[in-house]
Amino acid sequence: MTKQTRNSLIKSILIIVSLVIILYFIATQTFIGKGFGRVIDSSFILHEVAPGGAGENTRVDWLKFKSFVISIAVFTIVAIGVLTYWISQYLLKKDRKYIANLLKHSLEEEVPQLNDEYIEIQNELEKIKLANQKNQDALIQETQRTKDLVTFLAHDLRTPLASVIGYLNLLIDSPEISTETRAKYFGIALDKAYRLEYLIDEFFDITRFNFQNIVLDYTTFDLSLLLQQLSEEFYPLLQKKQQELILEMPEKCLVEGDSTKLVRVFNNLLKNASAYGFEGSPIEMTVAVKEEVLEIIVRNQGNTIPPEKLTVIFDKFYRLDSARSTNSGGAGLGLAIAKEIVEAHQGNIGATSENNSTTFYVLLPIHKPTSK
Repeated sequence: MTKQTRNSLIKSILIIVSLVIILYFIATQTFIGKGFGRVIDSSFILHEVAPGGAGENTRVDWLKFKSFVISIAVFTIVAIGVLTYWISQYLLKKDRKYIANLLKHSLEEEVPQLNDEYIEIQNELEKIKLANQKNQDALIQETQRTKDLVTFLAHDLRTPLASVIGYLNLLIDSPEISTETRAKYFGIALDKAYRLEYLIDEFFDITRFNFQNIVLDYTTFDLSLLLQQLSEEFYPLLQKKQQELILEMPEKCLVEGDSTKLVRVFNNLLKNASAYGFEGSPIEMTVAVKEEVLEIIVRNQGNTIPPEKLTVIFDKFYRLDSARSTNSGGAGLGLAIAKEIVEAHQGNIGATSENNSTTFYVLLPIHKPTSK
C-alpha cells in the first residue's frame, strides 16, 4: 500500500469517526433523538404502580436493553467494517489504475514527476526504464554485429570456394603437369577446403548459439588425459607459428562434468592463445586442484589487452582485433561459448592481461554440483 493510500485510508477513518459524533449529536440534541428516546422509553422502561397505590415505580428491562445494545453494537461494527473495506478497495483500485497507467507510458515517455507519496514508485520506474533502455541498446548492437559477421563470412566464403574450384579445374584441364605441381595444387585446394569448412562451422555457431537451455551430460573423466590428447591435436597449428604448448598438471585428474562441452572450452582458449600470441612464444596450460575446485590456467605472451576490452571479451560476436580479416579470425563466438559452458557447470571464467602476458582462468567444481 502506497503512502497516498494509507493517507486516504486515515482520512476515511476520520470521516467515519466524525459521522459517529454527528449521529451522537443528532440522537441527543434533536427531535429525532427525542423521538428515538420515546421509543426507548416505551420499549425498555417499565412503569408499575407502587404497592398500596402510593405512586408509580419505573424500572429498566435490562434483558431487552442489553440485547438491543448488543444488536446496535454488532450492526455498527459491521457497517463500519463494510464501509471501511469498500473505501479501502476503492482507493486501492484507484491507485492500481493510476500505477498501471504510469507503467503503460513510462517505457515510452519520460516518467512524470510524481507526488512525494509516490517517490518510491517513481524511483523504481526510472530504474526499469534505464534497464530496459540498456537491454534495447545491447540487443541493437548484438543484432548489428550479427548482421556484419554474417555479411563478412558470406563474402569470405567465396574466396576459398573459388580457389578450390579453380585448382580442381586446373588439375582436370592440365593432365600434363608434373607430380610435384599436382601435389602442390592438391595441397592448396585442401587448405582452402579446410578454411571453407571452418567458415561453415562459424555459420552454424551463429545460428545455434543459444545456451539458455543447455543440457549437460555428466560423466567422470580424466581431465589430464583429455588435455594431453588436445595438445597433440594442436601440434600442427602451433607449429605454423613456432609456438610450444607447456602442460603442467597432475598425472591423473578425475572430475565430473560434460567432457564433450568442456573440450570445446579448452579448444577455444588454446585457439585464442595461439592466434593472439607472439610467434615463437610458449603457451602455458596449468591444472591445479584447490580443495573442491579445479583451476585451469591458459597463459600466452602477446600484446596486453586494455582493461576496457577485458570487460567485453566474453561478449557474443566480439573480436579482440576488429582489424583482422576473417581469413585469420572467426565470428567472435569462441570465448562467449566457453563462458556459457563453464557457467552451466556452475563455474567461473575470467581473464587478466599485463606486461604482454594474458591469462585466462577457469574454475570448475570437481564434483557435480547438487541441484538446489
